[in-house]
Amino acid sequence: MSGGSKLHIAIEGCIGVGKTTLATKLAAFRKATLVLEEFEKNPFLGNFYRDPIGNVFETEMQFLLLHYHQLKGLSGSAQESITDFTFAKDLIFGDLNFHMESEKKVFVQLYEFLLARLSAPDVVIYLKGSEDLIIDRIRKRNRAIEQTIDVEYYKRLKHAYDEVFLPNASNIHVIDADHFDCMIDPTSVGTISCVIDSLTTHAASK
Repeated sequence: MSGGSKLHIAIEGCIGVGKTTLATKLAAFRKATLVLEEFEKNPFLGNFYRDPIGNVFETEMQFLLLHYHQLKGLSGSAQESITDFTFAKDLIFGDLNFHMESEKKVFVQLYEFLLARLSAPDVVIYLKGSEDLIIDRIRKRNRAIEQTIDVEYYKRLKHAYDEVFLPNASNIHVIDADHFDCMIDPTSVGTISCVIDSLTTHAASK
């Protein structure tokens, strides 16, 4: 954490695993600024769900710039911030969604250019959910655009997230979402808050 700036805590995980719910409750508990992914501002998303191959370039590029715009203001912030996404998610979706290497190359170049201008989160809480949990929650929340995608896509996405966030890292705390629900057990938010304080205290002591 840079001098004078407050924590950036990121909640990550596959679509449907419960990131936004946890981020919202944790921000209220810690009296932090809540920054939610503004996916609805992507004008190409609906077309992407209807035709992923034909609309991937503009969809992923738009998300890349939207996320960068949201995250760049957190660097050096005097207020603790909690987000329900990280910039790394763009590379996960890019790897999964691009089929043309020429398009993917341009995307990765822009991603790396923007990544160098962002500060990494101080703490990442990774919600690891099973395939069954994720598919069930996606179906239950019943967003029309999500129901058009084959469930195999969400399974591949879940495993792609696991590959990025499950390897050991000092600032990542993994939660088993199949045995965690902050809606059912509100005290769990306080427990996670203590974990965050422990991780940041340990990092500061190094």
